[in-house]
Amino acid sequence: MGVVGAGLVAAWLVLAVMATFASAVTRHLLRRPQPWPEATPPVLVLVPVRGAGPLLLDFLAALAAQDWPDWRVAFAVESMDDPAHAVLAAYVSANPGRASLAVAGPAEGRGQKVQNLLAALRERRPTDAAVVTLDADTLPPPGQLRALLRPVLTGQGAIATGYRWTLPAPGAGWATEALSLIETGIATLPRSPSWNICWGGATAIGREALDRLDLPRLWDQAMSDDLVLTRAARAAGLLVYAPLTVRPPSPVVLDLNGALEFGQRQYRLLRLHLPIFWCLVGLGVVLPVLGGVAALAGVSAGDPTALGCIGLAMLLHGVRIRLRDAIAKAVLPPRSATTARHVLGRGAWHWPAAGLLALAAWLGSAFGREITWAGRRYRLNRAGRVIRLRRA
Repeated sequence: MGVVGAGLVAAWLVLAVMATFASAVTRHLLRRPQPWPEATPPVLVLVPVRGAGPLLLDFLAALAAQDWPDWRVAFAVESMDDPAHAVLAAYVSANPGRASLAVAGPAEGRGQKVQNLLAALRERRPTDAAVVTLDADTLPPPGQLRALLRPVLTGQGAIATGYRWTLPAPGAGWATEALSLIETGIATLPRSPSWNICWGGATAIGREALDRLDLPRLWDQAMSDDLVLTRAARAAGLLVYAPLTVRPPSPVVLDLNGALEFGQRQYRLLRLHLPIFWCLVGLGVVLPVLGGVAALAGVSAGDPTALGCIGLAMLLHGVRIRLRDAIAKAVLPPRSATTARHVLGRGAWHWPAAGLLALAAWLGSAFGREITWAGRRYRLNRAGRVIRLRRA
């Protein structure tokens, strides 16, 4: 290998060591005892919904099984024509006093999800100790609300957030498994209030943060509720705590185009709202591909050192699989943990595809400020604010 090739391979191995160490740190942190609040005050859960997808009924069942004693849920849809409206109306009718349903209307100058969130937020009461946002395409375990509210109510952070554990649903192909591997790498990273990023699919916002941030003003013209919240919390000096046990399963079925579009949208939103993080992600997806290619070129040239480097990378990969499998067992329901184990077990064959998928999505996010999401095309300015909206 030449100097450049050797440098790329070294960078690849350094990142592999760091990723393995990060998974080990997460596994260790999961064993730490955590404080629990003495009281269980009332909280409001916001759930923006679009369409009666295959997970909606399962999500409603999972929501009803939450073990937090005092919670209400406010659903919001764009219109009564949304297929989810009838399903949610039936749930509200069966849970009087605990559930409500708002019709937000079509968004003007902001993301439709944000429009729905703001409509649901009108149900907030002065006695609510926190507002929780949940995504309806996840399956929150019974203790998710408790785990999410714990840091806010014990003073560990003004905001608490989790992250989805993307899993292939029945019938999913290799593209979904590749996406699942990418997301598993993110879900098993250790967290720190110094760099945590909110994920709107499971975020608890305490009363202090609600009073200081003024969500209706903050989310006006917003496309991304969570990244805008992250940036505002950081500017206000509010800590964002990320409990490692909040990893709700999110089963999906995506073909290659769907997985690529999902990745590009997430990375582009990250570039527009938190560009430094986008650059760091870029290093994480570019260097392993270049290092792997350089190592394979060295093997083709008969360099025994290159072969040893590939062997070391495979060894580290095996250690990461074991660590991430242990994390899955600790944070996921048994059936989801089994699915995660199967995905990780096939990771030796799918990791190259996952690496190339992540690289293609990141490169595709490097240009432009348009986001296509849920049937709409949004044009954003450099600050991530919506400046134009039209149906895709």
